[in-house]
Amino acid sequence: MNPVPQHRALLGVDVIGSAQLPGYLMNAVPATISELVGAALTQSGIKPDDVLSLESPGDGALMVLPSGKLGEVLDAAVLLDQLTTDHNRWRKPEVRLRAAVHVGPVGDDDGFYRARITHTRLLDAPEFKDLLKRCHEEGAEDTANTALIVSSEALDTAFSGDHTRVARRSDFASLPVAHKEYRHEAWVRVPGFDPRSLAGFTGAADAPEPAASVQNLVQHGDMNGVQTGSVSGGLNYYGGRRR
Repeated sequence: MNPVPQHRALLGVDVIGSAQLPGYLMNAVPATISELVGAALTQSGIKPDDVLSLESPGDGALMVLPSGKLGEVLDAAVLLDQLTTDHNRWRKPEVRLRAAVHVGPVGDDDGFYRARITHTRLLDAPEFKDLLKRCHEEGAEDTANTALIVSSEALDTAFSGDHTRVARRSDFASLPVAHKEYRHEAWVRVPGFDPRSLAGFTGAADAPEPAASVQNLVQHGDMNGVQTGSVSGGLNYYGGRRR
């Protein structure tokens, strides 16, 4: 019997449409991602020694950090948007990013841990990609440079107390995700779009309102009408350090 691995926070970033870039710009993508992600982590208060492992496929990155850093990880994902927007105004290549945050048991080796698989499903979810495409079509030039998807486990944990500095719970909209075997409710944030607009893009705004239910309690005497009740309705910044 093996012990349950320590819970870890996972942050993944992927460049949208990198294969469409000309070769001379594609070669600059790894350095661009390194700079943007590194700056976001630093601004959120994450230090190089906090990163337990790092994978860099070239047009993205996957980092594993202690679960105690989940609040800072979520902040870093939010800070990444302004950094990306500023970069795109003045420098090449222009990049648009998808980011995902999850938390779950991850061991020290490179095994196929469920948390890693779930994180990949979130980042690659068709519903998430479709939502970002719609936001990019509907928004102004400087909107939808990034989009963030967060698992329910990570969102509930991060906002269970005073754990974040810039990330706000009210910025996230619900997004049901069904990608391969993964079928759960996730949460999305796209700068420039409020949760109501995001819900409209996904069709959630058309869902019927929950039916009202009334519960009545009579302790003494007769009940007339409703008396009581309730209605509910190559990334080099961190060098890939492991512990």
